[in-house]
Amino acid sequence: MSKLWLLMICVLCVLGCKKDDALPENFLTAKIDGKTWMANVPNSENTSVAAVIAQQNVALAGVQETASEKTSMVIIFPEDITVGQEIDVNPLNRLIVAYALTDTDAYLVDPAQGVTGKLKVNRLDKENRIVEGTFSGEAINNKNGDKIAIAGGQFRSKLYAASVTTPKPGKK
Repeated sequence: MSKLWLLMICVLCVLGCKKDDALPENFLTAKIDGKTWMANVPNSENTSVAAVIAQQNVALAGVQETASEKTSMVIIFPEDITVGQEIDVNPLNRLIVAYALTDTDAYLVDPAQGVTGKLKVNRLDKENRIVEGTFSGEAINNKNGDKIAIAGGQFRSKLYAASVTTPKPGKK
């Protein structure tokens, strides 16, 4: 009988635990040089992060606004990426992780500039329109060469429909 009471107490303890730092349904978050960054500005779909498939790429973006600044993060990868496999970030292979301070001042993970990173897409469910994964690395500033660490990056977003029409090449 005492084993049953112990089991019931354990079950109640587990059920009663609440995780205070639970992530929302859609999110984009990372530690930038040790400081937590999380997308928190609603977009036109009223979510803080959005992803689209366009021209055989998945593009995911979010914006964080604090009292002193507004920054953004963008992740781009090929639509045919191998799900569940950690891959080296490299813009030459359409694998991009960028952190922007302004429209012209940004950090990019780019091995050609001496910084590396990893991206792992854990889910790319086109039928249910969900993408999620993890990322990390070091990024370099496009203006001054400063470097930042990006650690513990995570994302989950609904995949939104995007209709992109590209102009046809040739003479007008």
